[in-house]
Amino acid sequence: MNNLEVILSSIINEGNKESQAILDEANAKANEIIAEAKNEAENEARKIIDDAKKEAHNIRANEAVSSERQSRDIEIVAKNEVVDEVVDGLLASLKNLDTDSYKNFILNTLAKSKITQGELLLSEAHKDALKGEDLGGLSIANETVEDGFVVRSGKIEYDNRFSSIIKYNIDDIRKQISDEIFK
Repeated sequence: MNNLEVILSSIINEGNKESQAILDEANAKANEIIAEAKNEAENEARKIIDDAKKEAHNIRANEAVSSERQSRDIEIVAKNEVVDEVVDGLLASLKNLDTDSYKNFILNTLAKSKITQGELLLSEAHKDALKGEDLGGLSIANETVEDGFVVRSGKIEYDNRFSSIIKYNIDDIRKQISDEIFK
């Protein structure tokens, strides 16, 4: 082999070594980039999965709260219906008082109110309940009311109808009924 061939062979070998070094470095860099990208993708996937788990947990928690609230609302509606039925029953019972109880209600209410002048409007069912009673300056009117009684003194009316008394005190009545029934 002559010198030229030796030099040429040496240059080719050197070129091959250098090209192999460049290829090895490129492959190493490519593998590094791939590994980095894979790590980033795995980290991103883990983050997405963690976020999805957190969101699922929050959705479950919100649904549980919502279901609890709906359950409570249904229970409240049912309790209110029961209380309404009791209030309706109370009014019906008061409208159907016997004559002596009705008479005692009127006399006790008048004694507490100290009303001494005016006309009494009694319920149709008990319009004769106070016959023979000394009512002082009060007289019994020909007009009647549906339930309870009304005292009319000039332009002032003292409304003692059972429905009005219940309506006026409905919040306290409902609370007492609820407290008693749903202990």
